[in-house]
Amino acid sequence: MPGNAEATSAGTVTASPAGIFDELLDGTGALRGQWADLIEGYERLGDEGLRQADRRVRTLVDDDGITYNAPAATGTQQRRWQLDCVPLLVDGARWQELEKGIAQRARVLDALLSDIYSDQRTITAGVLPPEMVYGHPGYIRKAARFPQTQPHSLFLHACDIGRGSDGEHLVFADRAQAPSGIGYAIADRRLMSRAFPRLFQRCVPRPTAAFAATLRLALFEYAPQGIEDPTVAVLTPGSLSETAFDQAYLASILGFPLVEAADLVVRDGAVYMRSLGKFKRLDVILRRVDSSYSDPLDLRTDSRLGVTGLVEAISRGSVTVLNTLGSAVVENPALNTVLAAACRYLLDEDLQLNSVETYWAGDDLQRSKVTVEMSDMTVSNFRTGEEILGPTLSAGDRSVLAARIESEPWQWVGRRLTSFSVAPSTTPGPYRRTAIGSPLRAAPVGIRAFSVAQGSGYAVMPGGLGHVLADGPAGSSMTSIAGKDVWVTTVEPTGTQARVPESTDRPVRDAAIVVNGSDSAATYRGTDAAVVSSPRVLSDLFWFGRYGERAELTTRMVRVARERYEDYRYRPWMTGTASIPLFLAAVATTTGTGGIVRGAKNIGDDSGEGAPEPDEVQAATLRLHAMTSARRSPGSVAFAVDRMQQLARAVRDQLSTSTWMVLGAVDRALTELGPQPVLDAESDEPDLDGSGLGRAQDDVLHGLLALAGLQAESMVHDPGWLFMDIGRRIERAQMLASLTAAVLVTQRDADTEQGLLEAYLVANESAIIYRRRNRGIVRLGSVAALMLFDEGNPRAMIYQLATLREDLSSLPTDVRSAAAERVVEDLVSELRRVDPVDLAAIGAGGRRVELDDLMRTLNSGLREISDVLGRTRFAYPVEMQPLWGAGSQVQL
Repeated sequence: MPGNAEATSAGTVTASPAGIFDELLDGTGALRGQWADLIEGYERLGDEGLRQADRRVRTLVDDDGITYNAPAATGTQQRRWQLDCVPLLVDGARWQELEKGIAQRARVLDALLSDIYSDQRTITAGVLPPEMVYGHPGYIRKAARFPQTQPHSLFLHACDIGRGSDGEHLVFADRAQAPSGIGYAIADRRLMSRAFPRLFQRCVPRPTAAFAATLRLALFEYAPQGIEDPTVAVLTPGSLSETAFDQAYLASILGFPLVEAADLVVRDGAVYMRSLGKFKRLDVILRRVDSSYSDPLDLRTDSRLGVTGLVEAISRGSVTVLNTLGSAVVENPALNTVLAAACRYLLDEDLQLNSVETYWAGDDLQRSKVTVEMSDMTVSNFRTGEEILGPTLSAGDRSVLAARIESEPWQWVGRRLTSFSVAPSTTPGPYRRTAIGSPLRAAPVGIRAFSVAQGSGYAVMPGGLGHVLADGPAGSSMTSIAGKDVWVTTVEPTGTQARVPESTDRPVRDAAIVVNGSDSAATYRGTDAAVVSSPRVLSDLFWFGRYGERAELTTRMVRVARERYEDYRYRPWMTGTASIPLFLAAVATTTGTGGIVRGAKNIGDDSGEGAPEPDEVQAATLRLHAMTSARRSPGSVAFAVDRMQQLARAVRDQLSTSTWMVLGAVDRALTELGPQPVLDAESDEPDLDGSGLGRAQDDVLHGLLALAGLQAESMVHDPGWLFMDIGRRIERAQMLASLTAAVLVTQRDADTEQGLLEAYLVANESAIIYRRRNRGIVRLGSVAALMLFDEGNPRAMIYQLATLREDLSSLPTDVRSAAAERVVEDLVSELRRVDPVDLAAIGAGGRRVELDDLMRTLNSGLREISDVLGRTRFAYPVEMQPLWGAGSQVQL
């Protein structure tokens, strides 16, 4: 038995806990063959090198924007995906045997699912107790009338497996509702191949991309009869779903659009996508919404995640939904007690892959096991979903639970707690594996294995999604604390998995896919489904553009303000110092961050004239810090970046992976900057010289500039891109109008006005061109001419309006907005009507009235354009309410 010996390499590995199977060491304490190259590579890295690699993996996770939305008190809370930097290695020969068991399990569940919603022979023959079907919430009565025209009822299957103390793999749970994790598994592989390129090449794990190609091909094959060029989409609950990343990444890999319920509509018994003012028929839907929420008309009436009329469309055979509605019934853990019998009855085969020891309380003998031995079990109520860890219960709690089980025994299931195998891990926890200071330990591990219907059988993903399990009883219930890439060593291929060339682990999107190593290839023409842009997608891209521009311009302005304060701190004799607090106040007015910069002198207040006092310089640094890093304050840089990330997650399938590298770097810069520093009465302000703030602002600006370059040069200029650019132009023009009004409308003394104009030009990235044209002499008329009327200046107002007009006119006819185009034309005419000389004229009260009126007109018109687009192009359908009143919850 493993767990009783030391590895021969000093300082590398020690024994795992006794009685637990060790994935790394055999019974003699020697390394298992598949681990040799990996452990040798880690020894060369050393402890510090492995820690650096762990940090590298975390950085790559951030760069790729891999997240998990953990349940919270109110909705979900986004967290970074935790990935162990040590993969789980599985011997190729052992995996071949295991995947046969996984494929067989999928076949028997497929046959059982088909039988449940048709003849129900297993119930009639006494193989399957009816309570396990009709009492499970996954059973949907309406699904019994769905046509069974496809070769398989269960399209996609996953099972959570672990290795027991005897080294045999056991299934803890089956996943048939809407199995999640394929996207995470492929993303994990991509990260590990980048973090350890040499080790990856030496170990040569079988690629996971082959499974993505197989899945894509299978989705095409499941189109309704008569459809030669099917349109496929992935239906998601939305960006707040716990596995939103997994859904979006998988859609991106497959090349299919990611849609929400609001993007779809049922007409004449068929499902259509809203697309650029038109409707495009959908043929296949890969469902990630739970069955009961999929149709508020025929299923849960309180659902906002489903498509009204979807059940009817499925019944007519006009659309294929995968997995089929009602497939979750085979997730019932009680089925573990009858699955072997069902396998013999339906397939005439012995079950190859056993489940963990399971007892159903509906059987008298098994119920006594559950009630007496529950302290060694996970006790579940499959009707309510309640799950209880037996070891956490007191004697009184066990008595109460036993009474509950006796009152309704058919609902309860007990699964024996199993100490799953351990493998090297860098996650924190007990059972240190190496010498003191080493980052490796022995951690319990499990695998979520995936299989997809292919031909008459199932194709299994090589490896699947690995998990580092929690220590103790929670881990025995397959509770995960981190992901873990699974490397299956390469062996000769078998017929149980689809094969593609194994030289790459990049997602496969090519039209031709070779199946089972044959010379024949099934070729599908690329559809235009991926470029379908629903009102939701267009809206998210529009606001992504706006918030991106807002973040960039706000960063530029606060950066200029900080630099001006720093210049004054060391040069208090310089002229124009009175402009510094005035410019900060103008930035606050432009960004709407007045609450953050409380106490800043108002730009129209005479008390604002004069150089800033030393304590004001110190306070200004704090305010600028908050304007940069206050994530909960609208108008701050961090707030805009957070909104960008939220919107990007909602349209992840529309963006390149490089986008996340840039956004991750920007977010890290803001995170490292930390919360707003607090002044200590006994000491100086911690970042008095603003060096940390300056570095963060520089890093943020560099990232946002890179993002702008990506959008301009690496995105297809389709309608989605046009709306994103429209958002950028509106935001840039509005902020320019607001800053112009805040800085230039009120007359100042010559030195102060000179300082304000210089800061204004730098903030708008136009100082160099101005100096080149005007020999360094700063005059308001010349500044206004450059920033408002120069058609060759990409930062000028007229340039924004001209580009905005071009973008609007370039939209497809069905989404063009005549009203928005008319407003733009009016603004261009208004701007051209103005004489630049008149803008510098001083009126009563020392104000430039003509300039003020022009900026108000421009701001109002730009807001109108945004509102018009929001009402007419981004509008969602009105939410329907059940006839018996809002808030009702009825399960039909």
